[in-house]
Amino acid sequence: MSMTSSIPVLQGKEGTELRSEGDELVLRRPHEELDIPLAAIRWVHAEGRVVAVELTAPAGVESALHRIEGVSRAAARAFADAVNVALPERAGDDEGIDGSTLVTTRSLPSPDEAGEEEEEAGEDPVRTRVKGTKLIISVAHVAHVAFSVIVGIAGEHVGRAVAVLLTGALGIKVISWVASALWAAWDNWYLPRHGITVDASRVWPVDASRVWPDDASRVWLDNTVRYAYTDTGGTTHSFFSSSEKETIRIAYDPSRPSSMVGCGGGWGRQASDLLGPTIGLVFAAPFVYGAIALALPAFDG
Repeated sequence: MSMTSSIPVLQGKEGTELRSEGDELVLRRPHEELDIPLAAIRWVHAEGRVVAVELTAPAGVESALHRIEGVSRAAARAFADAVNVALPERAGDDEGIDGSTLVTTRSLPSPDEAGEEEEEAGEDPVRTRVKGTKLIISVAHVAHVAFSVIVGIAGEHVGRAVAVLLTGALGIKVISWVASALWAAWDNWYLPRHGITVDASRVWPVDASRVWPDDASRVWLDNTVRYAYTDTGGTTHSFFSSSEKETIRIAYDPSRPSSMVGCGGGWGRQASDLLGPTIGLVFAAPFVYGAIALALPAFDG
């Protein structure tokens, strides 16, 4: 039985990877790649962030194991469940096959790029969702308006209150953008490590003129390609990219399969993700300081 694209790709530490391709599993290590036919597999075990592929073996012979460590817990469970369901039914004569003889090993000419540093085992952190961030920003705006009114009353100067209101509002606006950018940076770091990774297939290039024919903002869709992936529940989702590849690797949140990011980029991408929020905070600082400096004289004496 062949396996579908809904099976995640497991990405482990030190550049290891385990994925399904047709009727076999492919285990990639820095210096070699193993093709493991489903017929050679007795069972796939998932425990925490470790997945072990147990091969068939004759009676009295210890089964061989191929392991991958440091994978996402959610992806490990989904991978093991899907592969175990896809394992072929065996007749009594097939039970004693030595699965290790069916495994093909290929040496790679050069190691992949260095894998991510090993992360300590532990439960996935609880993530505050975007709705919570928007609520905090809304409360901040309401509190700032109230504070500006108090400044106007305490200082008996409407012009000062208006200046505090406008200056502080600009600062809060920039900070709200920084918060959104930080959430995006968090997803770019978090999902490839703790989400579910799959290969998304190219579906079609986006024709921007047909999507938004009268909207100048459609320009960003030029040369954009739609990719599709299937989550573990069998639902298909879209991902848009300017890539020209037939398949790209994405990672999605198992609790929200429609929330996804593209994989790749390493530390350079993470540094780039943090550059914008850093500049935003520097830009917001004068407005926040200005609002406070304008407000303080209203409370003197």
